[in-house]
Amino acid sequence: MDFFQHQERARRKTGLLVLYFILAVIAIVVCVNLAVLLTLFWGDFQSASPSQWFTHPFIHWITGLTLAVMVFGCLLKLWQLRNGGQGLAEMLGARHITMDSTATQEKQLINVVEEMSIASGIPAPQLYVLDNETAINAFVAGFRPSETVLVVTQGTLNELNRDELQGVIAHEFSHIFNADMRLNLRLLAVLAGILALGKVGEYLIRGQRRSSFSRSSSSRKGGGGLVFAGLALMVIGYVGLFFGRLIKAAISRQRELLADASAVQFTRNPAGLGGALIKIRNGNGSHLATPHAEDMSHMCFGETLHFRLRNLLGTHPPLDERLSAIGSDWVARARSRARDTGSGPASPATPRPAAPQGAAAFAGGSRVPEDTKPPVAATPSPPPSQRVGTVSEPDMGYARSLLEAIPDDLRRQIRSPQSAESVLYALILSTSTSDTESLLDALDVNDQRQALITLSETIRALGSRLRLPLIDLALPVLKPLPADSRARILSHLTALIEVDNRYTFFEWALVGLAHQQLGEQSGKNRRTRFRRYGALAAELQLLFSVLTWASGAENEEARTLFQRSTHGLLPAGRTLLPLTHCGSHKLGHAVDRLADLSPLLKGPVIDAAADLVLADGKVQVQEAELLRTIAALLECPLPPLFAS
Repeated sequence: MDFFQHQERARRKTGLLVLYFILAVIAIVVCVNLAVLLTLFWGDFQSASPSQWFTHPFIHWITGLTLAVMVFGCLLKLWQLRNGGQGLAEMLGARHITMDSTATQEKQLINVVEEMSIASGIPAPQLYVLDNETAINAFVAGFRPSETVLVVTQGTLNELNRDELQGVIAHEFSHIFNADMRLNLRLLAVLAGILALGKVGEYLIRGQRRSSFSRSSSSRKGGGGLVFAGLALMVIGYVGLFFGRLIKAAISRQRELLADASAVQFTRNPAGLGGALIKIRNGNGSHLATPHAEDMSHMCFGETLHFRLRNLLGTHPPLDERLSAIGSDWVARARSRARDTGSGPASPATPRPAAPQGAAAFAGGSRVPEDTKPPVAATPSPPPSQRVGTVSEPDMGYARSLLEAIPDDLRRQIRSPQSAESVLYALILSTSTSDTESLLDALDVNDQRQALITLSETIRALGSRLRLPLIDLALPVLKPLPADSRARILSHLTALIEVDNRYTFFEWALVGLAHQQLGEQSGKNRRTRFRRYGALAAELQLLFSVLTWASGAENEEARTLFQRSTHGLLPAGRTLLPLTHCGSHKLGHAVDRLADLSPLLKGPVIDAAADLVLADGKVQVQEAELLRTIAALLECPLPPLFAS
């Protein structure tokens, strides 16, 4: 199953979630009505016949009130999560980790995330830490791949070495690829509605306890009804809790095994993920102390709380099952470490172990020495659409080499917002053919002119392959800035590229990515609006026309290439647009609308775009930048083409 199928499956599971929610609502409404009917039976209405109970107006009011409380619980949670993952992190009280952090453990986390981000084509998530949580756990949240937060516990930073941390981060990145994040946020809101009645019951009981000391005895007798109502609602809340856990177990368990499998495939290092799971198993576990542990149980790397019937209602498979899926020897290894360490928490300095026999269950094959490998026939590279949402060992190695090629001074500078902003301006200065002084006049930065000139010369000397990685490093630093600061940066970028009244491919890519991650709509949810190509025929025609002219083809060759690459995507009569009709502003608008295509329809679009880029049989850096930018703007993370 590829990235697009995972996206479509997640969309369909949203419908399954709605069905589960309806069934849970029916069960809770029935329980509330039964409680009310029993009260009526023993109260003033005991003479009423059972047939009259279900037609009594009071019952209708109770049903309506119950539904209103549950809907209000859902809407309240949706409002709290209106900012996506950032809203969830703030609700938990997580601390934002700035990219210029000097703490050793946080710097290691930043390096691992940046490496995974460049290798996968996903913008680096905003990082948060739960300072008061000593257990090992983590989760990602967000509405779309370009707008994600990654939250880790302090225990994760304290206990895990780099390989183990990379295994956990790869697991969380796979949740991004598999479209689990948006489903998780929706599930969080649905469960808030199911549990709302229990929360009301707790509020009534706490309120009665606080007021009982200041009331007369006669008032306390009258308040006994509130206590009874609160207890009844709490009992019904447990019914909601049961159904909530049942829903989470039905949706989450298999996704966790899939994320484990993807993590091992990404890193080709079963010891990283396996070591992290062993430290959870033998150490302080993964349970969280936060009051939101129940709400978060389906989102985290490990179980967040302990409860009975875990085999039936657990959101995660048992740890031994997850270890067995990595390889047959991993459970035995875990038991051996438990005996050696006396079941205490493992040291974060534990050396990286060799993968045990059978660890290839996820990795796709055990490693053997190079000189013992049989010769393998060369196989053609998979189409770009099949590489979307995947990470291979060459991707990781290529990302690591790119990061190592960036001078240390520049990497340190880019961690601060002011320097990251300067890097974006310097990237345009380093690639533009316009007069440098006229470009700087458009910025109106007299006190920084020489510094920007020096920085642009440094970036130009690094070569073209580091341009996209520098953007990948700079934009996450600027995301936490206030809206007015981000708007100012975007206006300055626009002013720079409009000095000579023309866009280069790189300038279009930089501004497009900047608007995606810093613009007004960044962080907002996007829904699927188009389920057929015909609804976006004009946008597809413009996109493929731009790519055809960018390929270097001319005249009849260009028309033939356009028709061959777009066959089956465009209706009859849509032909190659003249170059004068292919403005960059129109292209940005077209790609923005194409981002709302149904997931299964995006794969062929990316393949057709790749056919046009690769028409001459070779890939230049600017062509690779263009293709990867289009994929990123379509919310389809594409690894670097040069890695393979």
